[in-house]
Amino acid sequence: MIEIKNLSKYFSESKVQSLDDVSIDIPDRSIVGLIGTNGAGKSTLLRIAAGIYRQDSGSVLVDGETVYENNSVKANISYISDDQFYQPGMTLKRLASTYSSLRERFSVKKFYQLAERFGLKTDVRMSGFSKGMRRQSDIAAALSCGAKYLLCDETFDGLDPLTREKAKRIFIEEIMDNDATILMSSHNLREMEDICDRIVLIHKGKLVISADVDGLRGSVNKYQVLFDGDSSGVSLESLNPFRLTSSGRMMTFIADGDPSEVEKMLKVIAASESCGLSYVEAVPLTLEEVFTYKLESSGLMDDNEKEAE
Repeated sequence: MIEIKNLSKYFSESKVQSLDDVSIDIPDRSIVGLIGTNGAGKSTLLRIAAGIYRQDSGSVLVDGETVYENNSVKANISYISDDQFYQPGMTLKRLASTYSSLRERFSVKKFYQLAERFGLKTDVRMSGFSKGMRRQSDIAAALSCGAKYLLCDETFDGLDPLTREKAKRIFIEEIMDNDATILMSSHNLREMEDICDRIVLIHKGKLVISADVDGLRGSVNKYQVLFDGDSSGVSLESLNPFRLTSSGRMMTFIADGDPSEVEKMLKVIAASESCGLSYVEAVPLTLEEVFTYKLESSGLMDDNEKEAE
């Protein structure tokens, strides 16, 4: 298990607070998606978890041990950077040889099997590879290290839809066959929601939400409410409504919580305001809409970001 507690990191050169008191747990045998816009702090978090950066405060524990300058723990971690560097003239054969010399549990056999599944030629210089082919090479190498934990930065960037689905199947196989645990980042929720057990959203270095995917679905709804009389004087403050609009007898808003409980509260409100409740409809938000709502309601978005939404 990876335990991240009150993690903070400040880069004095750029005067950027990359992470600010972030706490999340990564359960064993799970795929956790780390979502956020560019500059949210995703790469910094992964590099600290991999033991590349040292945090300013807080802790990262992998199976109860600290990571930084701990080679025995790092042996159980494979990290895929979003910008891998390869020496001139590098081929997949040479890459396998390099990994074999650095990682004791690296399986050349598995590496070649994965390269074949991706359709990669092992004797061709990687300088001629496309971005997607390089990303496939990174995945094959990381999965061949025999590591329990895989930390993947922008994992599916550059992959075409068919290859992306193939990579997802390979990651799932790794969990089932080798009890792996995967933390992968992306700025695109749609490409993550069908593979992840849990989603973590960070923005400007702060944790916005960390929740199971199944629990998020249906947890936030858009309500259309019709009262018997004019709704302009009706207060829904107790429901903490978001994006509330009112027109005559109709109100629309977004709210957290179980729809049946929200409807009960609406009936109580209508009775207290001496106006009947004619109709209530709850429409579940998509995961992308849920995250947009959570982000906007967190107060972390500035006006320019809200306009972009």
